[in-house]
Amino acid sequence: MLGERISSLLSHGRRLSTKISYDGKQRRFLTFCSETLPDEYGLRPRSHMPATEKTVLMYLAHLSREGKVAEQSLQPYLSAVNQMHEDAGFPKPACGHFIRLLRKGYVELEADDRGQPLANRVPAPAELMLDILRLGLATPDLHVLRMCTCLVLSFCWFNRADSGVRLQRRHISVTQLGIAINIQGKTIARNVSHTLLRKTDRRSDPDGLVDALFHRWYTASADFQTDDSLFWSLRSEKTLEAPIVTKWLAKCATLTGWTAPSGEKWTGHSLRSGGASACQAIDVPLFYIMSFGVWKSMEAVQRYLSANILPSDAAWLFFGWLRPSFSPSLVRSSPPTR
Repeated sequence: MLGERISSLLSHGRRLSTKISYDGKQRRFLTFCSETLPDEYGLRPRSHMPATEKTVLMYLAHLSREGKVAEQSLQPYLSAVNQMHEDAGFPKPACGHFIRLLRKGYVELEADDRGQPLANRVPAPAELMLDILRLGLATPDLHVLRMCTCLVLSFCWFNRADSGVRLQRRHISVTQLGIAINIQGKTIARNVSHTLLRKTDRRSDPDGLVDALFHRWYTASADFQTDDSLFWSLRSEKTLEAPIVTKWLAKCATLTGWTAPSGEKWTGHSLRSGGASACQAIDVPLFYIMSFGVWKSMEAVQRYLSANILPSDAAWLFFGWLRPSFSPSLVRSSPPTR
């Protein structure tokens, strides 16, 4: 009985999405070691576990030759290999000096093969998000409305693409103070609620544009959603995948006349970094940014902050409410008379 319970607890120690991702990538590594090496390269099979660093280097060289996995997307493949070894009590083979050096070479050859550098993922500008907000308020199209609302709320709450599409209607509360979301994320334990309130603030958003867009979708979707429905789903939809947020962002950018500069791109993750960078631009205290974005360390949040995002009226509209508002009375040498 205890053994079964231990197995169950260990199994539930990882989210289902993580297990699915690891399983596919671990199987791919196993296939490379046992089948691809002899079939494609005429080499003897190699042990997939425990694997040596040389085996991982050969695997990365194979992925580079295939040309299907960009260097920016390599980390989950390495993490899957490392995790299976750690779970079995073996040293992690997919790390170290030569792995890092090979990845640098991977980048260089990738650029040579493509003939141009890969586009860098950058934060979504607050000005773009304001235009998407206005599109959502004006459109008669329900699908465009849900795209705009999803993008704007993901920007305002620093959501990851995967966190955003998993949002259920029951996770949202409309309160006297503003809109609250019980955030679900991979860094938050499922047995602990983590509610983030975005306060209604007429100082920064005098016409209540963000609240108006939210309420427009909230009301429209009430006709076909239950508490357990995905909040961004239409009537016939039961599941949504994270990549759809990137597609919606590209579509709404086109509808509003925006194009990312040459060498840059906007993805679903650009909403998280865009919101954090907009906050930094208007001098929201870093602790507030970390707390609202559920970042646990300075190192974690710094990867999302860009000095290229400058202060703007749009940034103030979305995040001015996070700025402390306090008008002190001057302290005199003697207390005022009453």
